[in-house]
Formats: sequence, C-alpha cells, structure tokens
Amino acid sequence: MSVDDRAGGAGRRLVGWKELARYLGTSPRTVQRWEQEKGLPVHRVPGSNGHSVFADSGELDRWLESKGSRPAAAVVEGREDVLGRMRRHPATRAAAVACLVFAIAALGAGWVRAHSEKWHKSAKLHPVKAAVESPVITSVSAVQAKANQVIDIKGLGLGIHTYYANGDTPYIAIRDLTARWAAGRIIPENWDEVTLNVAYWTDSEIVVTGFAGAYNQHWWRLNPGDQIEVAIWNPQTQAGPATYHLTVDSQQLAQK
Repeated sequence: MSVDDRAGGAGRRLVGWKELARYLGTSPRTVQRWEQEKGLPVHRVPGSNGHSVFADSGELDRWLESKGSRPAAAVVEGREDVLGRMRRHPATRAAAVACLVFAIAALGAGWVRAHSEKWHKSAKLHPVKAAVESPVITSVSAVQAKANQVIDIKGLGLGIHTYYANGDTPYIAIRDLTARWAAGRIIPENWDEVTLNVAYWTDSEIVVTGFAGAYNQHWWRLNPGDQIEVAIWNPQTQAGPATYHLTVDSQQLAQK
C-alpha cells in the first residue's frame, strides 16, 4: 500500500482508486461515484490529465462524519459491481449461482427472508471511531459440526466489509485448534483450502453463513467437542486480532 504520512498530522496520503476503496471498505467504482455525486474529497495529480488521484484520510474521515454515516448506497453499488463481473465472466456466474443455491437449500428460504430484513434494516455503517483502538468480540453464537450454519459474531470496532461467498480475506479466520486447520484468512500460514460465506459485516456484527471451498476434504471438518478460535481484524485500521474461543456443539452429530 502506498501510504505517506502528511506533515502536520492531517492524515495519511492514499494514492489511487483501489487504495481509497480499501480505506473506505467499498469498491473503486463506488468511490468514483461518491466523488461525482456526493462530493467525496479526491484530488488529481497535476499533469496526469486527471487519471492519477489521491486523497487525505483525515479529509475522508471528516467527509464521512459530515454525512452522519457511510452512504447506504455502498451495499447496493457493491452488489452491482459483483453482478457486473458475473455478467462478464460466465464461469464466475456459474460458480456464484451454484454457491447461492447450495446456501439457500441448507438454510431454508424462510429463515433467510426473516433474518435478512433484520440485518439490513439494523445496519448503521458508521466509520470506526478513534476511541476503539482495536476490535473486540463480545459474543459468538454456537458453532455446530456442519458446513452450512449461521455464526453470529458481535463486538465493537469490527470495521466494515462487503458480503461475499466462498472467499478469503485478510480480516477473519475461524480456526479449528483441535484438528489444526483454519478457514477464511489469506495468509501463508493457513494450512488448508477452506473458505467462508459472509452475509453481513458492520462495525458491531458479522454474520457467517457457512464454510465452503475444501470443507470436509482430508481432515478439514468440524467435529463435536473441537476447540474453535474466531479471530477478527478491522479492515479499515488493520488493528487486531480480536479473538474468541468456544467449543463445537457436542450435541450435534458431524454432517458430511
């Protein structure tokens, strides 16, 4: 990441649309739209014909505070970006459709309808406040011995991230300490190919809807009684990890 400290402590210099998007927790396309339609403070490098851009993190934070919250359009626009990539790449579309059908079959369409309204109506995407220096996990719902399940993670300073299916990020890991494998985080030390489905991520709540990828291959599966560690890093500040430990529900039989 090309980030320079500015004199006077005004903020960090963020260079390029991708770096701005990572800082704001959204897509480059959304950042460009915010600049055009909502007055996001973005600057052009002189002599670059307007193609090279940069911004000051302090100016971005003040812009977000003036809006009262991160614009709700980020969720919709992020979904449009995903759908656009799906239309351009048939293989991606087929994989995404297969994953969606699998998730709906496992969770039940009625359950998803009942809970998705609660998740999205309650979403208040506030920027991370300086008072929360590191993320904190306050509770994690029960983890069961199966691939498709809802794991509700609640806390403070968890940051903001777009939802995704069958993916990895640098910001979340669910580790089976007993069987020695870990799902969800892009780091060389991960010794598996298990990914996560994440339906919801705000500063106070993350909802995981199951394990994907190579789950249930080799020894990469949950078993009753396994010791689990949930680890979260804040996507905006890179602070963390916050960790939480629990045991796989011993009342549930492992499902293949």
